[in-house]
Amino acid sequence: MWHETYLRTVLEPDYAYASEHLLPHLFDALSAHTLMLSAQHVPHAGEATALLRQLRTEPFPSYDPRIEDVFFTLDRRVAALNPDAAGAMRTALSRNDLDMTIYRLSARRRLLRAAQRILTLRDTLLHLAGREVETVMVAYTHHQPAQPITFAHYLGGMENVLARDATRMLSALERVSLSPMGAVALGGTSFPIDRDLTARLLAFDRPIENTYDAVSASDWQVELASVITIASTTLSRFVHDLLHWASRNLISLEDGLVQGSSVMPQKRNPVALEHARTKFSKAIGVTQGIVLSAHNVPFGDINDPGPDMQPTLHAMWQDFRDGVELLTASLGAPHLNREKWLREARQGESAVTELADTITRAEGCGFRDAHARVQALLGTLHREGRTLASAGVRDLAAAGIHLSEGDLDRALDPAAFVAGRMTYGGPAPEVMRRSLTHAEDRLAADWDAHQRLTRRFDDARLHLQGALP
Repeated sequence: MWHETYLRTVLEPDYAYASEHLLPHLFDALSAHTLMLSAQHVPHAGEATALLRQLRTEPFPSYDPRIEDVFFTLDRRVAALNPDAAGAMRTALSRNDLDMTIYRLSARRRLLRAAQRILTLRDTLLHLAGREVETVMVAYTHHQPAQPITFAHYLGGMENVLARDATRMLSALERVSLSPMGAVALGGTSFPIDRDLTARLLAFDRPIENTYDAVSASDWQVELASVITIASTTLSRFVHDLLHWASRNLISLEDGLVQGSSVMPQKRNPVALEHARTKFSKAIGVTQGIVLSAHNVPFGDINDPGPDMQPTLHAMWQDFRDGVELLTASLGAPHLNREKWLREARQGESAVTELADTITRAEGCGFRDAHARVQALLGTLHREGRTLASAGVRDLAAAGIHLSEGDLDRALDPAAFVAGRMTYGGPAPEVMRRSLTHAEDRLAADWDAHQRLTRRFDDARLHLQGALP
């Protein structure tokens, strides 16, 4: 009988987690194994497949402290119905290769769902950006106003990063979707099994070529943690900007995503964004636990990167899911204070780069000289307590700048600043519309790839269940 402490701290929690989250993958892995054994003419393997298909439709037994885990619980149920089938099922099988297969099957599904949420967020960003191609705002660097852009340009930049996150996720899937089955304990088996067939039945890309690697490696889990860390870091920066704009009434969320104050009637707290920020922070924190669970562990010890790591991975997926969904909801129908954003751009100095550009073109001088003259102009205005918008041609002449009033107005117009930025990837509306069209095409291709993978994995499960030939 197991020690009470071991039961309470290890076996019972593991059983509860596996029962709730891993059972479909357990049945998938064992069904693929017995189908392969049947193809290899192992006696009674076909009967084992039939029993597994039957048992997966029935309620799974609750925890029994006399039985170690979900595998042995299922093994006993099969043996009670057909001892020969249970014997066949155990042929060339270890919990080592079985467990690592289950964990990869689970991670594969989780990774696809995470990618789907990123694709949905990208779709939301692009729809919002399409409406805001001419919404002028001031971009910041070093916490200081920098240059005018559009809100669409900002959102397009964020979508670019998320497109790379989606690529990283689908690329990581190539390392996750490898089959440990047939590695047995770690040294393979003397039975004539077909590891390629088992891999195909489970919709894995191929078997892991080294059986020791198959049951021992944790690099793929660390890679998953890295992918989520990168995406969460980007999204937390996005949330930071949104909260900053919300604090200045430049953007506000719809009513269902804000909370008021019990004391201050005017408050509209963007709590959905605050909770999203927390979720991303927690996801990043949990990923460090995944790395540390795989750190300094002998190659071959499988509890640390195996059952002990699964609840940690689960927490990572949950926090990331919640954060992305909160952020996506927040961007579904926000209110933008476009007038205030434009007023900030007009009243500040963010368009002053174009003044230096205009001087360079008008006078044929180098940009360095034009930059210095504009700096001198700003120095004078600051000493006099004046804004750049108050400057006239006389102020320019005093700084050695010779432009007409019309040239000055155009140079300081933030909308004209944006319209003139026709560089590939720039914020000009004409360029931005082409960029968004390209982004939409890229997103559509990513959706197609995601749906193909989802159908492939779904069809594999239906086949293992006997619902597809």
